[in-house]
Amino acid sequence: MTRKTFLGLAGVLLVGCLLAGASLITEKCIPKTEWDGGQYRIEDVNALDAHFAQPYDKLRDDVGTVLVLATNAAAYCTAVLLVFLGVEDRKKALRMMVFDSFTYGECCLYTSGIYHILKTSVGRIRPYMYFPDPSVKGIAEGDFCLSWPSGHSSLSLIAFAFMLGWFALRFPASRLRKPSLCVFLMLGLATMTMRMLSGNHFLTDVLSGAALGFLVSTLVFRVNNRIWVSDGMDPGQNPAG
Repeated sequence: MTRKTFLGLAGVLLVGCLLAGASLITEKCIPKTEWDGGQYRIEDVNALDAHFAQPYDKLRDDVGTVLVLATNAAAYCTAVLLVFLGVEDRKKALRMMVFDSFTYGECCLYTSGIYHILKTSVGRIRPYMYFPDPSVKGIAEGDFCLSWPSGHSSLSLIAFAFMLGWFALRFPASRLRKPSLCVFLMLGLATMTMRMLSGNHFLTDVLSGAALGFLVSTLVFRVNNRIWVSDGMDPGQNPAG
């Protein structure tokens, strides 16, 4: 890796770290909404979101969390495994795996920093607060006012966006490309659905969160790849798979 490439990738990482730091400062500086003990009026919510709003369901809440973790773990393992099995040159495969790991981590760092800043700044009340028996934990931790955008939806769409660009770069002719992308898209949609059914998010929360994760992940992937290849580095395209 040349000095130019190193500095370029380091710069992208630095911006991601600054975003993460800004999100922590935002959480410390902006006071969270205090609950007065009363039930919020669903009539105060726009008609579309009110129609799909659901009361709190802990099981679905937990399922949504498991889904987003499993989706990202599966995407990362898929990328590493296919490179390991599909690239005969071990040094080249190692470079590709390190680059992909670095980029995937940055996608998560950027997305997490941005949605945390938005959540804290906007302070939208979660759907379950408009129904009886809201989340006790959410109220105790002050999480009940962090509805928009959906962080789980953002993180779940990182996997799909990353793999979309990854297959185009690494294995554009792979037979696994379409079925893998379909699986990651379905996992993302399942996560979004669980976040709504659990009462944690409105429809607009999950849609905007998914768009955020997809756009940020796509941008970070493309920027890193442009830095990687602009200085003569091998993009790693391989028709195997």
